[in-house]
Order: sequence, then structure tokens, then C-alpha cells
Amino acid sequence: MTKIDLPDLYTKKDVDKARTKAELVGWIKGGVVGVVGMLLLGVIGWIPTLAVIGVGGFVVYKLFSGPKKNS
Repeated sequence: MTKIDLPDLYTKKDVDKARTKAELVGWIKGGVVGVVGMLLLGVIGWIPTLAVIGVGGFVVYKLFSGPKKNS
């Protein structure tokens, strides 16, 4: 693991507690997405679900890829 330089405001215990909470929140979000995805799949079928996932994935990719740099 990498060394973390912390200001005097935070202790290692504070950082570990925050990391644990973040992991828990991540697992909960993942579970919710999985349940919602299965419900969508059961209600509207495969093709529309895959289309929505594809378009959503493309939009997220474009948002996080940043602007193109000209050579």
C-alpha cells in the first residue's frame, strides 16, 4: 500500500474508518445496481436493456475521457 501523508487533522484510525465506510457504500451501490438491472431485464427484456447499458456506458466513457488533445 502507498504511504499516505496526512495533515495533523486526521489520524490513521480516521482514514481507516472512512475507507471502511466507503467500501460498504460501494458494496451497497453495487447491490442496488445489480437488483435494478435484474428487474429491468425481467420487465423489458434483453435488447432494450443492452441498448440502454451500451448508450449509458458510451456517455460515461465520453464524460470521463476528457477533451481530445490536438497534436
